[in-house]
Amino acid sequence: MKFRNLVDTKIAFRKYLLLFFLTILIPTIALLSLQIYNKYQDSILRTDEISEAVLKSVARNLELMLEQIEQMTLQTSMSPNVLELLTRPHDLPAYRYAEVKDQLGTWINSNSLFESIYLDIRQNAKVLTVQEGLYDRERFYDKTFLMEVAELPSEFPRSWAGVRQQPGGSGKEVLSFVRPVPITERIALGYLIVNIDKTRFMNMLMNMNSQMSGQLIVGDPGNHLVSSSVDGIDIQKVFSKIKPGIEYTDVVELDGVRYKLNGFKSVTNHWTLLEVMPVNPYMQALSGAIQQAIIILAIVILLGVGLSYLFASILYNPWKHLATKLQGYVKQNTEDNGDAYEVVNRAIHNLIAKIRQNEPIVRDHVVYDWLHHQYPDDLYTPAQAFADAGIHFVSPHHAVLVVVDENRQDREKANGDTLFLFSLAEDELFTRFKAAGTMIDNGKFAFILNFDRNAFDDELMADLEDACRSIQQKAHTRLKADLGFFVSGIQPLSHLSEAFEQVKRAIAYKAFLPQSAVYFVEESNESGQFQYPAGYQKKMINLILAGDRDKVEQYMTELFAQYLQSRDAPYPKLLQMIMILMSQILGALAQEGYDIEPLIDQVDLFQLQQCQNQQELKRMLLLQIGQIMDYLFMVGKQTEDSNPLVSQALAYMEEHYASNLSISEIAAHIGVSPSHLSRIFKVQVGKSPIEYLTELRVSASKTLLKDKGKSLQQISELIGYNDAQTFIRTFKKTEGMTPGEYRKKVINHS
Repeated sequence: MKFRNLVDTKIAFRKYLLLFFLTILIPTIALLSLQIYNKYQDSILRTDEISEAVLKSVARNLELMLEQIEQMTLQTSMSPNVLELLTRPHDLPAYRYAEVKDQLGTWINSNSLFESIYLDIRQNAKVLTVQEGLYDRERFYDKTFLMEVAELPSEFPRSWAGVRQQPGGSGKEVLSFVRPVPITERIALGYLIVNIDKTRFMNMLMNMNSQMSGQLIVGDPGNHLVSSSVDGIDIQKVFSKIKPGIEYTDVVELDGVRYKLNGFKSVTNHWTLLEVMPVNPYMQALSGAIQQAIIILAIVILLGVGLSYLFASILYNPWKHLATKLQGYVKQNTEDNGDAYEVVNRAIHNLIAKIRQNEPIVRDHVVYDWLHHQYPDDLYTPAQAFADAGIHFVSPHHAVLVVVDENRQDREKANGDTLFLFSLAEDELFTRFKAAGTMIDNGKFAFILNFDRNAFDDELMADLEDACRSIQQKAHTRLKADLGFFVSGIQPLSHLSEAFEQVKRAIAYKAFLPQSAVYFVEESNESGQFQYPAGYQKKMINLILAGDRDKVEQYMTELFAQYLQSRDAPYPKLLQMIMILMSQILGALAQEGYDIEPLIDQVDLFQLQQCQNQQELKRMLLLQIGQIMDYLFMVGKQTEDSNPLVSQALAYMEEHYASNLSISEIAAHIGVSPSHLSRIFKVQVGKSPIEYLTELRVSASKTLLKDKGKSLQQISELIGYNDAQTFIRTFKKTEGMTPGEYRKKVINHS
């Protein structure tokens, strides 16, 4: 018995150990490999960045040295003595040649880089050197180089720089810098040649860049080697690959050692720089990363094996107890060998198979896609599409039924009820009709119903209504859910997507449908003629202002009977009618001087979407209109108590009508808002404050017009108008004649 337990434990251990390798070891190896690769790449990147920075620093220092040499030659070529010597060499005495020689000699004496300097004078075929003096060109020891310089092809004389053998046969190489002089002439009158010791030049360049870790190779503009070379590397071939302004990298192997080449060619002076650096730093970083990864991997393996063994021992006992309990319910298999895992695994598979046999199809993709017109027309016929999914309709006549969970927002955890409601409706419909269903969204699910007739008759409608009532009763009993049922007309399969869209439109405008257990949706005329009920609007506004609630309800009933219950008006037009009607009511109240801001929250037209039928829509509209009338009644009560405020306003206007008086100023004086003043003033006086103020001013002007000594401008200023034109226009509008005509009439009668 102990041996059998040990075998079982070993089986469990192997399974958990395998699981460990698959879930822990392999990701660990992948992560460590990624870490090694990243460290190697970081090492390469850092080394390349350092190399690139060093090359740029060397390039800047080289350019600085070349620029200094260029400035020296430019300064010399621009010297008046040199220019005079080039342009009039036959006219100058010997001491003038000596002056130029001494001037050139100062550069050699001041800088140990300069090997020799001489000036080739083209007009008299002479060469002036610093060390030896004046030569005939034909007898000059470096005449071959001078001839090569003079023959350089160019439209304009140009400077030249490069490595060459030092004249005299010593075998020593020098850097020569040649500048045609003077620089202002199209044809060179001479050439200034500066020879620099190549070794000293490289030593100075290396001293300026002591931070280099590799060997520096320098090439002149002609790709001639200025520095020392590296054995085994074809420098000329490498130089030919380096293009101006483009960084060059390569890896070569010499005597079993790999080297990294980083090159750069200047765009301005065309000198080439190449750094040769061994790849050892990369390999050192890679080796360190590998050693660290091996240590981590060993630790993970040791811990993993120990934990696997521990978990196998702990977790196997519950499986064993469960297998013991299932032995009587699961058929024995000779291949199990008493393994608890095999027993439990077979029991679970049997259970899953049983569940699948009884599992309802929650979301049939064929039904969903067909209703939403998401199917390949060129591949499937309607019957084939459903037959491939195991749905076989026996008749070509179909209708779409959409079930809506109306009060799901009012119930807690309603999202979890949708699956139950779908299954409830599916079971009831499947017992009565051939059907296929699918979930939609937001508490809606749809069914394709298959009938044996091409139109609804009383019998079929009664059967369907009975099925829907049964579904509603069960849903309300179990979940307190209220369901709405919307059915399209009977159509062939190929037109079901249009029927589904028709049902969705009906659901969107359900507030305009009559109350019914099942809504049989009829095809609506969205573009039909519609005449807005302007007469009903005017009557209802007057009744609301008069406070006659019974009449308002009577006209609302007539409005619904004429426009909603007739089913002739398009749904969008009905929605627009309701929106305009309520907006016009609020607008009329605003024109009457009422402050409608307190009504904005009460008159919420978005509540229309929550109405389930015409009856609820009518109740909602009457409720909101009742709230408006309650508000008007409250304002009227407040107005009755406002007589002292109106008296104060009248007294203030009679006292200050001669000034430029405004409603805001009057309201501020008595301590109310302008809108409130206008409302209570009109209720008590029968006219607005502006109308009363105008009449007051016109009445005062009549008395003043009897005085012939006062002009119209004087009278207008005395009664509160800024100019006579405003006074004349207001007087004529009120009295039907101008002030002048009124004055003549009064004087003639007197």
